[in-house]
Amino acid sequence: MNEKETEPSLDQHRFTVSFDEPMRMVTGGTLARLDLAVETYGSLNDSRDNAIMICHGLTGNQNAAGAPLPGGPPQPWWQLAIGPGRMFDTDRYFIVCANVPGGCAGSTGPAATDPHTGQPFGMRFPRVTMADMADAWARLQDRLDIPRFRAAAGGCMGGFQVLEFARRHPSRLSCAIAISATPFTSAYTIALWELMRQAIYADPGWQGGDYYGQAQGPLAGMGLGAMIGSVLWLDRDTLAEKFGRRRADTPAADGGVPPPAFPAPEFAVEAFLARVRANASLRFDPNSLICLTKAMDLFDLADGYPDLSSGVSAIDKPVLLVSYESDWRYPRAEIARLADAIASNGTAVAHHHLTSPFGHGAYQFDVSALAPVVTGFLQAMS
Repeated sequence: MNEKETEPSLDQHRFTVSFDEPMRMVTGGTLARLDLAVETYGSLNDSRDNAIMICHGLTGNQNAAGAPLPGGPPQPWWQLAIGPGRMFDTDRYFIVCANVPGGCAGSTGPAATDPHTGQPFGMRFPRVTMADMADAWARLQDRLDIPRFRAAAGGCMGGFQVLEFARRHPSRLSCAIAISATPFTSAYTIALWELMRQAIYADPGWQGGDYYGQAQGPLAGMGLGAMIGSVLWLDRDTLAEKFGRRRADTPAADGGVPPPAFPAPEFAVEAFLARVRANASLRFDPNSLICLTKAMDLFDLADGYPDLSSGVSAIDKPVLLVSYESDWRYPRAEIARLADAIASNGTAVAHHHLTSPFGHGAYQFDVSALAPVVTGFLQAMS
């Protein structure tokens, strides 16, 4: 475990934890070795009881705050939430964030070398589920010698991990915070993920997932997928407010410019999507995107149980659920149904519904609205 300090003000450290013991995945398949890329912020106290696990979303990674990863986004994905005096106060808590199995920021994923072939796994990587991610977190917890997390927190796919960890390993945490996370992935969202995957599959550069070491990978497919993803994150009202029916070019004093020749963007919203596509890169591995969206597709807390209440019956620690008015993919009604199911088993649960113009991205970009809810919950759990 090679540790590196990166941001002194956050007491930020990044390192990789390696497990040589094989990991058998829930749906079959085995990883002979598992590497988890980890970042921590703050200090673990002498009682080792102030740790909070932070679970990242689909395109996030272990770099939740502080100094960015080399070659990564300039601002870590939850920068606004983690630090001294912030929602996850590093003067009080020891924050742990890990890149999930199947990821592409240092943890074992499709780009890793298959020890049986000496080549990258590609699409031969074992199928990953939220249960596998939860079990990997339990392994990491043991390695870090943290008997119990003060809390587990995350949004979207991170919220899925939190819920799965809370029911598979209830003795390993004191409370759970799941934001913008429903009890299952809806057919609508599965269809949207499939659109993104098909955009990658249709790119000749994908080569069935064996594009590693090639000059071009499925960049065009990732660009189209990024366009689809951008629309998923925003809602109808936000797009209307931001772009409306404005044209892509500002009208000139003589009455305006002629419409651009097809296929150049004519409307401002089209120009926005064109910029998204132009800025696409292979920084996030396409095979990891496929792997992790499939893991999200499989998430269903009621699967294998008579009903949802039975599926969450093992969750016995207090739970905070947060939904957003503008998050049409993870709606209030479905999260309320989850709250009712948890409460039916006698477990304390609070469901807060917030208003924000940021759609599904609200938990990352509108922390000022979320922070009072989360900090109040954590204080009540102290």
